[in-house]
Amino acid sequence: MNYLLFFLLLITTGFTQTMNTLGHKDKIIYFFENLTKEKLHLVTEFYHPQVKFIDPVGTLDSAEKIKRYYEGMYKNVNKIKFDFSEFHESGKTVVAVWTMTLETDKLNSGEPIKVDGNSVITFDDEGKSIYHRDYFDMGAFVYEHIPMLGFVVKKIKNRMKSE
Repeated sequence: MNYLLFFLLLITTGFTQTMNTLGHKDKIIYFFENLTKEKLHLVTEFYHPQVKFIDPVGTLDSAEKIKRYYEGMYKNVNKIKFDFSEFHESGKTVVAVWTMTLETDKLNSGEPIKVDGNSVITFDDEGKSIYHRDYFDMGAFVYEHIPMLGFVVKKIKNRMKSE
């Protein structure tokens, strides 16, 4: 039993040291490659407790609220993957350009949805994200994949293209 506790302590300590020693870009990659509904504890490793998070859905003002947000979002996710194509870093701020591929039974008949976007993430002196803003097309992510509403959104987009 003591060996098991020691092993768990060693793993936990190693994880914390890894997160703390990663550069900003690598920390972003690590976080989004490993975040799942089973690993929501990563939220408190990545975000400062009073982080400001903004995306097309809304604004959140704490790591605990972000954890609940991800919990709600990830509970219906079968698979999610972020492919990062570019990073632009200036001081403690990183702009990460990504393509998210999402599979959920709730949208697009379970078929993968690809959405392009970018994140602006600022870190504090301790290396935790204090600000995170996501930019992506909510229509391409959700609205276009809901029956009837998707038809209307696509019609509007096509009409605007031709005018």
